Amino acid sequence: MAVTFRPLLATLGLSALLLVPASAQALEVDKAIEYRQDALRVMAWQLGPMGDMAQGDIDYDAEAFARRASNLAAVSHLPWEGFIEGSLRNDGHGIETRALAAIGDDWADFEERQATLRQEAATLAEMAEAGEEFNALRRQVGAVVNSCRACHDNYRAD
Repeated sequence: MAVTFRPLLATLGLSALLLVPASAQALEVDKAIEYRQDALRVMAWQLGPMGDMAQGDIDYDAEAFARRASNLAAVSHLPWEGFIEGSLRNDGHGIETRALAAIGDDWADFEERQATLRQEAATLAEMAEAGEEFNALRRQVGAVVNSCRACHDNYRAD
């Protein structure tokens, strides 16, 4: 009786092919989370000094403020593409993220909040470029921060 390994090899080959998409998906989720976290850090890097100026913690520098406002508006669309399926907290990927599953439960609201942030950041950049007075800029920084907070309150774990 001859033993043939063809069925075994075919089964092993098929099993390997089935693992590739799962591995690729895990890598994609890992990269998406890293990407969005990095993009959000870039936004915070731009917003932080403007907030410090608005609160009087550092001196107001109109040129630096306008540059940071422009940068913030330019990058405010970036993080959102990193919120892919399977990349939220407790999705079983084993990666540390504070993005709550509630995002997936109400994607339309999450998108609306993104749009609000992008609009508030664009308004801030326009105001800074136009040389608006500092008190108006301070109020608009508050609007940007509030749009960030509105999303964090509903969709980010502490």
